[in-house]
Amino acid sequence: MSSIEDIATIVRSCSKCGLSGTRTNAVPGEGSDSPSILFIGEGPGFNEDQQGLPFVGRAGQLLDELLGVVPLVRSDVYITNVVKCRPPDNRDPLPDEVRACWPYLEAQISLLKPHVIATLGRHAMNRFLPDARISDQHGRATVWRDIVVFPLYHPAAALRSTNLRQTLENDIRRLPEAVLRSLEISATAAPQTEAGASAPIDLTPAETPSGDGAGQNRLF
Repeated sequence: MSSIEDIATIVRSCSKCGLSGTRTNAVPGEGSDSPSILFIGEGPGFNEDQQGLPFVGRAGQLLDELLGVVPLVRSDVYITNVVKCRPPDNRDPLPDEVRACWPYLEAQISLLKPHVIATLGRHAMNRFLPDARISDQHGRATVWRDIVVFPLYHPAAALRSTNLRQTLENDIRRLPEAVLRSLEISATAAPQTEAGASAPIDLTPAETPSGDGAGQNRLF
């Protein structure tokens, strides 16, 4: 998988889990090939499954609106999901489905080299911060493998709550700050080890959960 389009081609023909048998279209992702920010949601919904594009329903419309306050547009960023096919009835992805799709997401991160990974909702966040609670972590930046992870509430949740919508907007307004902090880290951090572990960075340390999120450092 040497390019984002290579990944997309493989994803569209993937049959590594049961979701391949119920999807209409796989949804690899879309956006810039060199984004400062990579948005990662949980999985496609009905509209995304129909169109093969991420975040095209009401939640996606809200995301577009909130990106405009930065200001950003879709072509400035890249948008994808933890799983690339819609779980039936919009249920949560199963562990084996997440595992099947994880190599695609890792390859996207490796090729896109974003300054910030903005996770949308708790399921996406927990791939990087396994033990974190979205109510505690939203709008707070943490270093994961020398990349800033910036959890956000999912736009679908914000559609159901005026308070959450305002919180999401406030957090999205902080994305430029997260990008700047990431650039500072890139300028001062030592190279990664072969295993991909982050080199020590002089930041206020966060608690280190188990699993994929090991080696994190709290930024703000």
